[in-house]
Formats: sequence, C-alpha cells, structure tokens
Amino acid sequence: MPLPAGIAAFLPGTAVAAAAAVLFAVGSVLQHEAAASSAHERGVELRVLVTRPKWMLGQGATVLGTLLQVVALALAPVAIVQPVLAGGLVVALAIRSVRDRCLPSRLDGIGAVLTCGGLAVFLVAARPATGTGDQLPPWYAVVAAVLVAVGFVAVCSRIRRGPGGALACGAAAGVAAGIAAVLISAAVKTFGEGGLPHTLGGSALWAALVVAVVAQLGSQQAYARGALSWSMPALVLLDPLAAVPAARFLTGERLEPGHAFVWVPAAAVAVVGVILLARTGEGCRRPVFRRRVRGKPGEHDRTGAEL
Repeated sequence: MPLPAGIAAFLPGTAVAAAAAVLFAVGSVLQHEAAASSAHERGVELRVLVTRPKWMLGQGATVLGTLLQVVALALAPVAIVQPVLAGGLVVALAIRSVRDRCLPSRLDGIGAVLTCGGLAVFLVAARPATGTGDQLPPWYAVVAAVLVAVGFVAVCSRIRRGPGGALACGAAAGVAAGIAAVLISAAVKTFGEGGLPHTLGGSALWAALVVAVVAQLGSQQAYARGALSWSMPALVLLDPLAAVPAARFLTGERLEPGHAFVWVPAAAVAVVGVILLARTGEGCRRPVFRRRVRGKPGEHDRTGAEL
C-alpha cells in the first residue's frame, strides 16, 4: 500500500521526527515527576529543578530529541515534522501508566485515540503547497514571533495550580514550541544558503534559541500545575497547530487549500481528544495492584478501597 504523498516524499525526516517524539515523551514524563514534586502554588523555580537528577535526565532526553528535531526539520517541512512529534503523547501517557502502576481509564483511551487520530489525519491531509516555505523571514517578523511566544508564556504562568493553569501553560508552551520549530527551520535554510557566518549574523538562530528556552520554561510551569494528562495534550496539540500559521507568516510555507475540508475537521477532533484527556484529572482510578495496608475499620486507601 503506497504511503500518502505528504509522508512518502519526506520519509527520512518523518522517521527522524518519530524518534524525536519518543525522546520528548521520556523527557516529559521525567520532568513532570520532578516538577510536580518541587511545585508550589505559583509554579516551580528553575534553581530548584536543576538540583533534581530526574529532571536533569529528562532534560538530557529533551535535548537529544531537540537535536533530532533539527535534523528532521532539515529533511522535511514543518507541516510534516511537528504533527509527527505529537505521537509522543501516546508514548508519554503509556510510560506514565507503567510508572504509576495504573491502567488508563476508558476516557484516557478515547481521548488519546481522538487526539492522535486527529493529528494523524491532519498529517496526511495537510500537505505543504509546492513552491512555498523557501523564503527567509525578515527581522521584524522574527521579533514579532518572539514577542508572541514570550508574552503568551508569561501571561499563562500567572495562573495558579489546577486544570486551568496546567492547560493554559501547556498551550502556551505548545505555541512557543511551534514557533521555535519554524525559527529552527528558517535557521537551517539560512545555513544552507549562506553558511555558518550568515547564520550566526542572522536573527532566526538566536530567536529560535530564545523561544526554545521559553517553551521549556512554559512546559515546566505546566507540569508543576497538575497531572500530565492536563498539560501534555494541550502542549502536543498546540505545537503543530501553531507551527502551521507561524510557518505561513515567517517562511511563506502554506498548506494545500484544497485539502482543508479534511485537515480542519481532523484538528477539531484532536481538540475534543485534548478536552477528554484533561477531564481525567489526577489520581489513579484503575491501579494494577491494590496494596492492602492495615488500618482501622472503615478507613479507605487512595483508591477508595476499604482497608
């Protein structure tokens, strides 16, 4: 069975992006565990996180994933790479379930299927239009993109702990990550046209570094505000959805308009999946093992079972 044209034309980049998605998933789970244990009402402080070995290990996985993302963006357009990275959502939730010794709920499963299924259809249908995406962004467009990313993360980081804060910070981090991906792609194009001196003297590379750091800070604030099922789906969804208009604005890359009747409903399905995942909340409802601890008659454990 032949692969869809959007994937088959960029198979190496798609494969590298899939590997990056797995690394991002591992990094997200480890960083979430470290951030959640270090959080206070207003979020988390970076100087506390850097002392946690688990957080540093998660950062290492994220850095490796970012390097693979850069390679993928050199081999495939943003509209292909960023949706593939969304596959890390299923991997992250699976790792989370194993580490918590907790089976996913039915709502988790439906939400994950809708989110990843919608994004998969989006990936197949949202093909970059021929002859677009080759222009280098002007400096003022780069500055505007940086201001949008920084402002969004700064505003959402003011929200307190809970589902709203986790969703908002996850969405802000996703928007920043999508913009960072486009800026990385622009920096790669600059390197291909003018070499290292031109790249170092341009604005895209430095803007990409700034926005990537801001996206990381936003994700840590999201992880500190609640369950991974609140923050990561929003981050994963907003990343490709923000990258597509950012690529249109910065590099001129646009999608084939004739396929909008497919990829627009697919994006809507993915949004519904995120909403379902966010409603699952914190805590384990289906533990793999029920630990029986002696207690007074009538007392209950965390799962609701009588001791």
